[in-house]
Amino acid sequence: MDGRTNTEHDVRYTEQGPVDGGTYLLVHGLGGSLEQWSEIARQVGRSARVLAVDVPGFGRSRTATGAFDVGSAAAAIARFCAAKQVRDAVLVSHSVGCVMAAQVAALAPERFRRLVFVSGALVRASDLTQHPSRALRDPLLGLTVATQFLAGLIPVPHALLTAMARSATLRSALLRPFVADPRALAGDLLVETLTGAGSPAVLRVLFTAKAIAYDTMLRSVRQPVDLITGDSDRLITDEDRRLLRGLVDVHRDEVIAGCGHWPWLEHPAELATLLIRSGLDDDV
Repeated sequence: MDGRTNTEHDVRYTEQGPVDGGTYLLVHGLGGSLEQWSEIARQVGRSARVLAVDVPGFGRSRTATGAFDVGSAAAAIARFCAAKQVRDAVLVSHSVGCVMAAQVAALAPERFRRLVFVSGALVRASDLTQHPSRALRDPLLGLTVATQFLAGLIPVPHALLTAMARSATLRSALLRPFVADPRALAGDLLVETLTGAGSPAVLRVLFTAKAIAYDTMLRSVRQPVDLITGDSDRLITDEDRRLLRGLVDVHRDEVIAGCGHWPWLEHPAELATLLIRSGLDDDV
């Protein structure tokens, strides 16, 4: 990732782009790290200020015990935003990171004018994590959710990332639950964006899922929300996107063709273009 990595108020971050072009704050998803936004930060950073952060407990801030608390992590990011004088910004989050983004936006509403949920319409998946027995009604969704948690739990060895980058067969075998076409992925970007992924804090998230008021957190969002979803995302259906509209004020609902749950890796140029549009437009 371009831009020097620093730490501010216990939040590891990278910053790039002109300060007079608007500001984007990028928050990764479950088990991710700020590195997942590498190409997005480079492209959006050509015209705007981009701050990508490690959610405390993930990325290089992960601990062996998996210590993590949603409220404390959100408060740390809010303090970070104050220190970096974030104003009138676009808050972008991926997947389960939308819950963290909602918390941050509720703590510091004056700092954000818009939120973007990338692969974040996880209404049914969230309900399933809070009520595991409901997986019996939709075993395929239950298996997909379990796979996401397992994949995010263990730090990925660099040797495995390198092997996947070189082998389309290995990518297809390991990444099929997450992306639409594993064989088409750029190997160098795969290594870069998945470096730092995996944290035992994922287990903590799973164990405390019933205490995370998903609906309440999202309803606290007062800013307009844009949705960006891959058309082949195994976790999100049209029904999820419809249900999310009952929780937040959705202004734009974009779908990326030929894309799964990881648009930042599968279609970074298209995702960056949509994020830039979100930063420029306040209307539907």
